[in-house]
Amino acid sequence: MLGKRDLPANRRIRPPEDSEPDSAAADQSVPKAKDKAKAKRSKPRGPSRLRAAAARVRGKLAGLRAAAGIVFVVAASIALAWGIKQHVVTSPRFAVKNIRVEGTAKRTPEQVAEAAGLAIGMNVFSLDLVNARRRLLQDPWIANAEVERKLPSTLTITVTEREAAAVVAVDADLYLCTHEGELFKKLEADDPIGLIVINGLTSTMVANDRKLAVERIRSALELLANYQNGGPAQQYPAQEIFVDDDGSLRMTVGKSVLTLEMGKGPYRKKVIQAAHVLREAQKYKADPGIVFLDNEAHPERVVVRMR
Repeated sequence: MLGKRDLPANRRIRPPEDSEPDSAAADQSVPKAKDKAKAKRSKPRGPSRLRAAAARVRGKLAGLRAAAGIVFVVAASIALAWGIKQHVVTSPRFAVKNIRVEGTAKRTPEQVAEAAGLAIGMNVFSLDLVNARRRLLQDPWIANAEVERKLPSTLTITVTEREAAAVVAVDADLYLCTHEGELFKKLEADDPIGLIVINGLTSTMVANDRKLAVERIRSALELLANYQNGGPAQQYPAQEIFVDDDGSLRMTVGKSVLTLEMGKGPYRKKVIQAAHVLREAQKYKADPGIVFLDNEAHPERVVVRMR
């Protein structure tokens, strides 16, 4: 039997077949060992993890400091604004010393200031000017109002008052109307006197058809304006205008109550005709009681009925 040293030096011995799986397993174990070593190297070491955590903490602290700074600035701004406001609304420098009222005729400046709720000594910045204007507009004589502050200590109130054109009888109640035909207040003892009276309107018409009521009043005011401009208003002053159901107008003039049946408008030519008739009556010393100028088919015809 031959020993190991009897074999040729350059001859290789083939390993047994059952030893090959062990070699494959050894080969597969090498990559696993490499992966473990690589994974181990990829993990941060202890000091690296601490530095990363410290960086995150520093970032959060910086954000908190920025937020705290913003909150502080906002709080300081609010406190400053509040302090300025308190100074402005309490400083004697801004106390009202003058109240100027312009545009009044029916009301005194003192009445207007009181109606607006304004008085000397109030702080000019603490006043509610919108509410003051609203209060003024509750006065029926005041059509419009403006309230302004002029620093440091003056208030200016500018009002536009309504002007009464006539007294309008609505059933048993008397109202004042504007030149536009709008009813704006009930007649009171201290209201203007000597105004012509427009009669014939009903509360039902005013409530249910305000537009028609205003048109009827305007028609009466148109007749009045024409009579005062081109009629014998000096000898026969206008006293009353009556509005019929169909809108026709009847005017009473003069101290002896002369009636002019005017019918419907336009009234300029009818007023001229009435003036001519009344001049002729004075010329012949006649005493007419009714003058009919309401013939719509033949407006040139005028009929006079004597007393």
